[in-house]
Amino acid sequence: MPSSFRLRKAGRDNLCGCNQVGRYELRTVSTMATVTGNRITLSPREMPSRWYNVEADLPFRVPPMMSPSGYPITARELEPLFPKQIIEQELNAKSRTFNIPKEVKQAYQQWRPTPMFRASALEKELGTTAKLYYKVEGGSPSGSYESNTAIPQAFYTKKSGADGIVTGGAGGVWISAIGHAASLFGLKSKVYSVRKPDSDRAWGDAYGRVWGIDVEASPSEGTRVGKLQNKKEGPNSGSIATALAEAYEVATRNSEVKFAIPTLMGNTLIHQTIVGLEAQRQLAAVDEAPDHVIGSIGAGSHFGGLIAPFVPARIKGRNTRFVAVEESSTPSLTRGVYTEESADAAGLMPQVPMYTLGREYAPPGVLAGAMRYHGVAPIVSSLYREKYIEAVAHRQIESYSAGLMFTRAEGIVLSPHAMYTVKEVIEQAMRSKEKGTDDTILFTVTPAINAESSPYDSLLDGVMNDEKPEEASLKKSLGRFIGRG
Repeated sequence: MPSSFRLRKAGRDNLCGCNQVGRYELRTVSTMATVTGNRITLSPREMPSRWYNVEADLPFRVPPMMSPSGYPITARELEPLFPKQIIEQELNAKSRTFNIPKEVKQAYQQWRPTPMFRASALEKELGTTAKLYYKVEGGSPSGSYESNTAIPQAFYTKKSGADGIVTGGAGGVWISAIGHAASLFGLKSKVYSVRKPDSDRAWGDAYGRVWGIDVEASPSEGTRVGKLQNKKEGPNSGSIATALAEAYEVATRNSEVKFAIPTLMGNTLIHQTIVGLEAQRQLAAVDEAPDHVIGSIGAGSHFGGLIAPFVPARIKGRNTRFVAVEESSTPSLTRGVYTEESADAAGLMPQVPMYTLGREYAPPGVLAGAMRYHGVAPIVSSLYREKYIEAVAHRQIESYSAGLMFTRAEGIVLSPHAMYTVKEVIEQAMRSKEKGTDDTILFTVTPAINAESSPYDSLLDGVMNDEKPEEASLKKSLGRFIGRG
């Protein structure tokens, strides 16, 4: 695409530009984005070279993680568990950007920058006046966005001199991401993954065999946390929070390994900003900026990474809506409390300031397993508390039905959590149709990676249920916070 000049309205700016709200100015448009039909592609040279730290630009303070002593966590307390670069990203609220190491950038270039598409077929199907743009976060070795943080965590672990990396999760995507990342840098890896019902095997253990890593079903009998959970609740009582607790326990006992976490922490959100930064550049190539940014949310790092680069414009006055979509049975933002809670089920990890249902909450087994986490990342929680973010909750059947419409229109079979995003995108597109506005809506999707069956099987067979919150478990879990200041 040749270099050109365009008259651009200020306020549709990104982190790379310098427009001011309400003014028009002439500026050079990047030459490295290619627009072909409804596809917007960035060249490898256009991939961001630095991650963005939105906390540095916020007009309010994000409360710190707290140690068991009751004081803000210190680098010294985190050193046995995390590489120093991860600690720096976690505790540094002043640096706006962090350099993406050369080795990480080279690994990213296997699939990044990821493409963006105008959902023209879906727009036509809906008859909407809205403009829908989605970024496909597939193509990585894990098939999803988890590789964006797995790779830097593994790289920094190797640089620290540790021999291995240990983590917890609930399925094949994170296992594949961490397995691939560990293989890149010659690390041993162990993953505690939620146990399949009435089985000795873990969800995603096949991906462990692919990458040659140790996957153990959680709750296990090899940790104090796992033994206690088995004794109290039985082997079918696993959760992401329990798996993380087991991994955390192992990391505290073994100085040769470092702990990795797929989401929630500030550093994982920083790594995910590469998604939002690329999206800015792709939208700029077609002279657009989002009026609505919509994404599904579990613990919130991917959603936070998508919206973060657009937050400064909102702070300066642009009326961009950020909408977090929850699974109705795990409504951390819409029904949770804002308090300090541990990221893991056993309460071993530092206390995190966040919206949470409580670490003891046992959600029902919906298919979107990544959305079954009790809390939301501190930065995202703070943005929600300060009313920069809105939240909605959708159920399985309506979300899968929306996902099926998207798949048939756009030709991508979606992962479960992406269907919840699409449900809210369609609702917003129809609101725009009713108002006659041409709002620009930005969202991300990830493809389904299970080749053995369609994620729509239960829906199409008529056996899918609409799970509701486990009210007794929710009441008990939230009861711990009654009376807190």
